[in-house]
Amino acid sequence: MKNLISIENGYKALVVLLLSIMAFGAQAASVSGNVGYGSDYIFRGQSQTQGDSALSMGLHVDAGAGVYAGVWASEVSYAGSNADRETDMYVGWAGAIGKDFGLNVAYIDYAYSGDASLDGSEIFIEGSYKDLTISHNIGNDDFNDYTEVSYNIMNAVDVSYGSWDNVGDNWSVSRSFELPMGIEGTVAYVDFAAEDGSGLADEDTFVFSVSKSF
Repeated sequence: MKNLISIENGYKALVVLLLSIMAFGAQAASVSGNVGYGSDYIFRGQSQTQGDSALSMGLHVDAGAGVYAGVWASEVSYAGSNADRETDMYVGWAGAIGKDFGLNVAYIDYAYSGDASLDGSEIFIEGSYKDLTISHNIGNDDFNDYTEVSYNIMNAVDVSYGSWDNVGDNWSVSRSFELPMGIEGTVAYVDFAAEDGSGLADEDTFVFSVSKSF
């Protein structure tokens, strides 16, 4: 099992979390975490592990008043790159607007251990109405914009379609279910169609993952 969070990135993440708690009051803050394992790590339709399994873990702080911050890390593997870990740090606000509408806005920083040329960041904006969710990521640091639409069908199946500028489009169908000991399982089919000129290959895969929150 690899070290998912390095000392440097772990320190940065801890600073973000502590500042969030201090800014909005320790009594109002709550901390949660998760550990996951998947047959593949799929990001926007593309495998981040060349089809291999991946271990991930995260820590999330709800600072109160809708403000949150956290860190998430996963194993990665790319052809022609020495990157072996992705670490995402984020801070944002989420809340309800009226009865059925929701809004989520965040800043996300992506860091790749072993290959800093992959690093980047995004501004994330998500709106929801009942079971429909639309999100848009504004890319920074050479990241391209990404837009996704997802819909939950009768609390049984999730379907989504996403488009990443100059990279490609993807769609997925997934279902989550409860397993013993509070473990959540997910099965999904994901299809990625690369944009002409991107230099990427089309992909399609079935993925199975399990996660445990605490």
